[in-house]
Amino acid sequence: MSSCKNIFESNGEIARHLDNYEVRPQQIQMAEAVEDAISGSQNLIVEAGTGVGKSLAYLVPFILWAISENKRVVISTYTKALQNQLFVKDLPFLSRALDIDFRYTICMGSENYVCLRKARRGSGGDLFETKKKARHAEKISKWLRETETGLLTDMDFVPERSVWSRFSRDSVICKGKNCRYKSECFHRRVRRQQTESHILVTNHALLFSDIASEARVLPEFHGLVLDEAHTLEDVATRHFGKELSSVGIQYLTEGISKLISIDPAKAILNGNVYWEAVSEVKSSLSGLKVCSMNFFEKVLTVLGDQGGTRQFEAEDFSAVEMRASLEEVARDLMELSNSIKKDQSDDESNEGTEDARAYAERARRMAEAADLIFDNADESYVYWADVRKRKDKASYYFYSAPIDISCQMREYLFERINPVVLTSATLSSSNGAGGFSFIQNRLGLEDFLELSLDSPFDYDNNVLTYLPRGIADPNTKFSTFKKQVQDHIESMYDIMGGRIFALFTSYDMLNTVADGIAGERPEINILKQGDLPRYVLLDVFKKNKESVLLGTTTFWQGVDVPGEALECVIITKLPFSVPSDPINASRIKAIRDLGENPFNEYQIPQAVIMFKQGFGRLIRSHSDRGVVVVLDPRIQTRFYGKRFIAALPKCRQTGNIQDVKDFFGSPS
Repeated sequence: MSSCKNIFESNGEIARHLDNYEVRPQQIQMAEAVEDAISGSQNLIVEAGTGVGKSLAYLVPFILWAISENKRVVISTYTKALQNQLFVKDLPFLSRALDIDFRYTICMGSENYVCLRKARRGSGGDLFETKKKARHAEKISKWLRETETGLLTDMDFVPERSVWSRFSRDSVICKGKNCRYKSECFHRRVRRQQTESHILVTNHALLFSDIASEARVLPEFHGLVLDEAHTLEDVATRHFGKELSSVGIQYLTEGISKLISIDPAKAILNGNVYWEAVSEVKSSLSGLKVCSMNFFEKVLTVLGDQGGTRQFEAEDFSAVEMRASLEEVARDLMELSNSIKKDQSDDESNEGTEDARAYAERARRMAEAADLIFDNADESYVYWADVRKRKDKASYYFYSAPIDISCQMREYLFERINPVVLTSATLSSSNGAGGFSFIQNRLGLEDFLELSLDSPFDYDNNVLTYLPRGIADPNTKFSTFKKQVQDHIESMYDIMGGRIFALFTSYDMLNTVADGIAGERPEINILKQGDLPRYVLLDVFKKNKESVLLGTTTFWQGVDVPGEALECVIITKLPFSVPSDPINASRIKAIRDLGENPFNEYQIPQAVIMFKQGFGRLIRSHSDRGVVVVLDPRIQTRFYGKRFIAALPKCRQTGNIQDVKDFFGSPS
């Protein structure tokens, strides 16, 4: 086998298996840096501009290491798109090109797999309240007779969530080795494959679920790549926190009610002890329902029923009774499980054994969450509630999350796994020395090697940045600003006839602008986030070059539209996070309490990284070209504007609309 560098040379293994291969010095640099980090048992942070080919640059050295040292490596991404690219494209290609025997598997949350026991116990179309749901159930049943993976993502349609939940694996009620379908189980099969693999491809959410569960989700691994690492803080914050909701308690009580709604003949079959245990569960469950009803009636009084986010104080609610009821239900369910006849040959009478234990564990976790959330004692955490209104009913979600995750990241990740490589096209918030200081401080990165690589793409000739003059400040004249944003989107459409992404920072502004364009210019084909699933919107956009796609946060990153389908990205507003968001507000206060300036130290660097992500949607290949329009005047009028401009690749800038027309060859 060649050395890592030779594999990427013009006569190397990759070139021999890839048509029109071009040697990229940045890719070789990154591959060598990863190789050095592995051999020196060091950690590495790499910012690799678009087009470097970072996935191959980290895969090759880690594959060689995993094979030679019999190690297992996890590659974790934020988006499913990159996860699929690695599993469907990059790893199969390297398997052919390197001509070595390495094994790889994709790791997805178990809820993405069908559960044969649930599917065959009763998921027929006649059980659903609408014809649409019944059709979805019938389609899933038909797919189940053909599928080889049992994966939700392998279906040719997206079933309603409530329908899929009747078929999907639930780790809480899984019977595991005691299931009669264990030999056919899709999830058990993939778990065996994972333990036999050198490379595991997963996502950040599942990785942090593994960390939070003390390594119960993924097999043991020895090396880690965190791609799209600019998203790590937000993902980790969610997984290091706790959640308790009215919906979750409702699902719990409904599930337990179904579990104990038994045929009297079966109760007799199981004996008096079993029947007494069922009676105890019924009693404690009734108590939980009353406590829950009283608690959420108080929540309604305090928080109201209008949708939105609310912060609350510990004295606002007392969850003592509900927590005690949850713990009592958990104890009674364990007694029920212990009382069920253990004769495994009698599947019918033993069906509820594992279910009872699983529901007991779920109730115990809810009691623990209630204790942590409503105690509000830990000042290093932030506590808040979301009110979600659907039709005439409000649901309540309570959360706690750490304000600073740096200590947890060090303790549970960086001090336990070595080597770790963090990479993204956007990790630095400034050029030159100290560019990684923001991400290092936020994630607790210590003793990491650093590497920053420019994109090999020709931004000088292929990209024009247009900064229009005379736009109102969104902070002081927001109504005027919104109308000017609409006017400039329409003007760019007149020049290009479509092929435009317009990126917003809020749904309200997106919807206002979309309605304005639809009213004034109905001939413009507007594709709006929220009207269709994201992948459907992107597919329609790629096929219809006369479209303008309006999107918010999820379209700023992880979206790949190469070629002529996208030649204009409009950034309507600098992507500062909402300061009133509970987590952001708490982080800002924590930085201020340290005597530092949160705007300079947190809000600007965070916005710069997201701004670079939005800019990066335009150029996805060597032949791509186009214009990025920045409509927020603060990039030119405020002191911090220079930090945003300096963070971008070097390309031409203009404030003259005629330069944009000339760039696209449009008439004056």
